[in-house]
Parts: sequence; structure tokens; C-alpha cells
Amino acid sequence: MALAPETSPLAGMPEIDGYRVIRPLGRGGMATVYLAQQLSLDREVAIKVLSSLSSQDEELALRFEHEARIIARLEHPSIVSVHHVGRTASGQPFYVMPWLSRGDLSQRNLQQNEQEIAEVLRALLDALGYAHARGVVHRDVKPENVLFDASGRPQLADFGIALARRQVSDRITSNGLALGSGGYMSPEQSRAQEVDGRADLYSVGVLTYELLTGELPFRATDPLSLALKHSQEAIPRLPVHLQHWQGFIDRAMAKNRRQRFRNAESMRRALDAVINRTLPLPAHTVQTLRTVSRGIRHSPLWLLVSGVALAVVLVWLYTQWWRPAQRLQATTASEIDQPPSPAAAAAISARLQVAREQLDRGDAVTPAGDNAAESYLDILKAEPENADALAGLDEVFRSLGESVIVALADGRDTDARSLYAQAEMLATEGGLGMRPGWAAMRQTVSGVLQRRLKDAIDRLDRSTALDQVQVLRLLSLQTSETDALRQLAESLPQAGQRLRDNGGPALVFLPARLGGSQLDRPVAMMQRELTVGEFAQFIHDSRHRVAECTRRDTRLPSVAGNRHWRKPGFPQGDDEPVVCISALDVDAYADWLSQKTGARYRVPSLAEWRHAAQVPASIECGSANLHDRRGCDDGVGFTSPSGRFAADPLGMTDLVGNVSEWTASCAAESCDKRLVAGSSWRTDRAGAQSANASPVELLGARSGYDDVGVRLLREVDSQSLQGLRADQSGR
Repeated sequence: MALAPETSPLAGMPEIDGYRVIRPLGRGGMATVYLAQQLSLDREVAIKVLSSLSSQDEELALRFEHEARIIARLEHPSIVSVHHVGRTASGQPFYVMPWLSRGDLSQRNLQQNEQEIAEVLRALLDALGYAHARGVVHRDVKPENVLFDASGRPQLADFGIALARRQVSDRITSNGLALGSGGYMSPEQSRAQEVDGRADLYSVGVLTYELLTGELPFRATDPLSLALKHSQEAIPRLPVHLQHWQGFIDRAMAKNRRQRFRNAESMRRALDAVINRTLPLPAHTVQTLRTVSRGIRHSPLWLLVSGVALAVVLVWLYTQWWRPAQRLQATTASEIDQPPSPAAAAAISARLQVAREQLDRGDAVTPAGDNAAESYLDILKAEPENADALAGLDEVFRSLGESVIVALADGRDTDARSLYAQAEMLATEGGLGMRPGWAAMRQTVSGVLQRRLKDAIDRLDRSTALDQVQVLRLLSLQTSETDALRQLAESLPQAGQRLRDNGGPALVFLPARLGGSQLDRPVAMMQRELTVGEFAQFIHDSRHRVAECTRRDTRLPSVAGNRHWRKPGFPQGDDEPVVCISALDVDAYADWLSQKTGARYRVPSLAEWRHAAQVPASIECGSANLHDRRGCDDGVGFTSPSGRFAADPLGMTDLVGNVSEWTASCAAESCDKRLVAGSSWRTDRAGAQSANASPVELLGARSGYDDVGVRLLREVDSQSLQGLRADQSGR
């Protein structure tokens, strides 16, 4: 798999859940392959892990995972399957493949066995034809990437370097090398131009030459010289005893990809023609000739019979070998350059009818050998300006465009990209890049993706927006408008980002999709609970009259006002969460803060509060302000200062313990009672469980409670987001 054997173990093996990594098998420029045991099935597998250096480029890492998932969809007996895609404990992307222990093609010498060479080539062409029909180009066909399973069957591996065009160009600029292996790369690939399936067929041609002769057709001491030889030097001539392969290799390795085999299927047919026309004489024919020769060897007619026999053999060789080889070498000119004769008009008309029927039943580009695109392209080979065929191909593009849009609407972005890649290959292979059908399809797909991108930006859905940017990039549909939208998408806040209004509290941004929760819109939540000091400022400014306070454990009201927000029954500092405030007091505070900041603050619903608690926080002893009678001392008797205990991974503090919190969710019959969420300093550790699993309780909305506080929600949208700034204060 493009890997050099390892001679010594690595200092540290990757940690991958569910697998025991045994040893490295080999290392390439971007990844290392390890032998491992899959614990659940007790079987040996090969795991390809992107290198730590490469993993630092997150875009490359995402591309590695994306390509692995595409390869995993290629279910073909001659393609190495992908079992699993994921990331190691240190965050490096990986994918899991079967462990094929029979070695690769570079370790086998098949020079004396043309039949076995043909069997390997057939398997490769079947695999490539299947992949190409699904928009996947291998880009690195070479002996090391042809592995053999336990039954000795060849399988094509390592589609993993099929990177985006921009990344290909970057690799050439920075390293002086194009992606792929120089000895097998097509001229367009070594020049970092756009490639399609015919680049793989070129590599198969190089591989064929090497299997037949034991040597590569071109050699050089540096990559640039090698690329120039592939682009400029004539294809070497085969030895005399292999001349029957020359026409096949000449067409496979044509410098101009338009002169190569059109697809893997046509290359396979040519391969069969080479093999069928070079089989030895049947055994019974050989025996008959031997018998006759023994009978006449001493006859006066020996010389005459020998001459006749020689003539027969020469005629047979001419018809079975030399003439077919000449025809094969001339295939390119006959198929591409010759216009159809008048007698072919009826055949073209019939083929147009077949193409129409294929298009009507939805067979635009599949199945291979029986689809409208191939039919129309065949017609154009005979009659390059056939208007009906050109119009039909525009219809093919329209059909593919509709399929792409449906896939996008269904959320099947991988399928959409595969369909688009098929259309792009058709445009490139058929020389249809200037056709209105291809231009209309690009415009339509680009428009749909841009609308999805704008919608995601309006919803502040950064993840979805960047996904759409990536799809636009992969499909080469970037424009100045999409570049501007990309900048907007990248400026959107991320989950857990700290924000603050002028004069407002510290906030944490929560996207609409978080963990297993989904809201209609994203929100920003106070990072910590409302403090005594903040509530005091509200009372000073508003002269609001606060409700009476109740001990929550007894539900008894205070006597003669001996409990209130300033005296909850225990001492508090200004940085501790305010308690003894009612749901109505909290509503009043939210209105006051909204007027002060110009933003919309309110009490969160229970669903919104639980949305913020999706990321679990630690509730080990000493990690939260909780009561526990089993010997765990957190050092706090009642409330603790906000933020004293560690925040959860999103940066939210005290979602577990300290005080329970009011929500805006009411009882079914009225809003005289409100739901209170979360645990407090009175909750023991066993009862807390986790923030999201904490029990809720209905409490009277007009009373305050000595272990109930609040944290407010700030509504955000694309307009109100402008009033927020990044918060680095830590409070």
C-alpha cells in the first residue's frame, strides 16, 4: 500500500478503542499501517493511521476520513474493503482493513505467465470500472497496492491519496512531487492537472509493461525528469516475443488521454482480444500435426508437405496475431477520427433510440455498458457534431443535476458528491466542458449549495455552514461570493465560545445541535449563576420588591422576614449565587438586564437548560458543591463562589451542585408553579448523578427558596450577534 517496510518498532503505538495494535507493517509519506487484533471478533486486521504531522492539518484529516468513508462504500470483490473509520485516542484519523498476508504484486514474477498477468489485469480493471462509475479515481495504481487474499485473488488497495485538487497542487509546490507514484503516473497527473479514470488506465498500462518485461517503461534519477519522460518520450517497444501486446500498451499509455481507452470496460475488451488471439494451437491440432509429420517424414513428398504446412502456419499466424495487432494499434484512429459512412446512418439512428430509452428509464450513467452517456459518446465518435447526441448529453447532465439536488435535500452529501464526480468525469472525458448542459448543472448545484450555506449562516450553524463550504470546495464551485460566505461562516461562534454584551454577564455560545439535543435556534447561556452582587445592582436601580423566602427542605416560610436574598440563613459573599429569589423576581431581573444591554435576556425553558447540560461534568468528590454524609468533604458548607469548581468541557460552571436553577417551564394547569432544574448544595452525590439527569421539581413561582438561583439565557440571531464580543475576562 505504497509503504516501505519497517525495520524497527515505533516508540509508541496508537491507542485505538476496540483494537490491540501489534506492530507496524509499513510507513508511507502520510500514514502508517499497523497489524492489529480486533478484540470483538478476535481477528487480525490492518489499520492505516494518518501521521501525527499530517493530522495537524485538520482539513487534511477531515479529507482522509471523508475519502475512507467513500472507499467503505465500494463493495467489490477486487477492492480491499474498509471495516471502520475513526480517530485514535490522540485524535489521529484511521481506518481499518482486512489483513491480507499473501503479499503484494511487487513480490511476484509473472513474466513467463501471460495468462496470470491477464487475470490480475482483469481484476484491476473490474475494480477500477466499478470505482470510476461511482466517481472515485484511485490515482496510485502500482504493484504495491495490489494485494492478494488467502485464496490468491488480487485486490486493489489504498485509494487514500485521492485528495482535493488544491491539496494536490500544494503537495507539488512544497515537495516537488505530485500525489501518486512517479513511475506509474499519467502525464496529466504529474503536471497536477485535473484527472479522471483514464489516469488510472494509464497506470494499468505501465503496470502491464512492467509485468511483461520486469522493467518500468521509463526511469529517471529525479521526479521531474521522470515526469518529463512520461509526458514527452515515446513509449518503448516490447521484445519480439511480446509484440502482440504493443498495441494494447500504446493505447493505454497514450500521452493524450483522449486517445486512451475510454473506460475500464473497453480496456478489458482489448485485453481479452490480446489474450484470445495469442493462445497456442489447440492440443489436438498439435498431436495431429505430429502424427502426420512422422508418417511423411521419409516420403518423397516431404519437402512439398513441409512447404504447405509452413504456409498454413504463416497464414494462421497472420490472421490470429499480426493482423489483429495491427487493427488494435489502429483502433484510436478508426474510433475517433473516421466519420461514419452513409451506410452507418441507420445504425446511428438506432443507437440514438436506444440512448433515449436508456435516459427515459433513468440509466443516465449507469450501469456500465448500458447507459445513455456511453451511447451518446459512441455516436459522437462516429459523428462528432451529431446534434441529437450533443442534446442528449445535455439531458444527461440535467438528469444528474436533479439527482445531485435530491441527494443534497436528503442530507446524502457523499452520494451528491459521487454523482457530481460522475458528471464531471463525463464532461472531461467527452470533451463536453463547454456544453450548456454541464454549465447549467454546475450553476444549479452551486446555487443550491450557496442557499444551504446562507441558511446555515442565518441559523448561526457554523458546523453545517463549513460543511457546505467544504462541499463547494471539493466540487470546485468556489466563487467570489462563496469566498465571502466562507469568511462569514468561519467568523460564526463555535460551541463553548465565550461571549459578552457591553455591561452584560459572561456567556457561553450553545449551537442549536449539541450532543443529543436539538433546539430551534442557537442560544447563549450565562456561564455561571446570577450572583448576589449582580442582583444587588438590579435592586439598587429598580427598587424592586423581592418575594418572601422559604427553606426548601421544610417548605416553611421565613418568620418576620428573617430570611431574604441578603440573609438566606447563612453568610454569602457578592460572588456567590443569589438565592431566595422567586421566579417572578427572576423575570423582573431579565427585563432590567435586557433594557440595560439592548439584548434579549430571559429565563431558559427546561429543554434549553438541559441543552446546556448535554456535556457531562465530573461529580467526583471535591469536583462540585454537593452534600454527602459518607465522608466526602468538599470544603463548602452552603453556597460556594461561582466558578470555584472546575467548569465542564463547554466552560459552564456549577451545572452540578451549588444551587438549583429556575426555568421558564410551567405546570400543565398554570404558571403559578415553575420547574426547577439541577442539584444544589443540599443534594447528596448519589442523588446528583449528572447535570442532565438531575431530577426536576415544581415550586411555587411567587416564593423564593434558599437553595434555588438562576442563570439567564441570551437570545442570539445573525443580527443580535453583532452586539456580542469575545470574552477573555474569565468571569
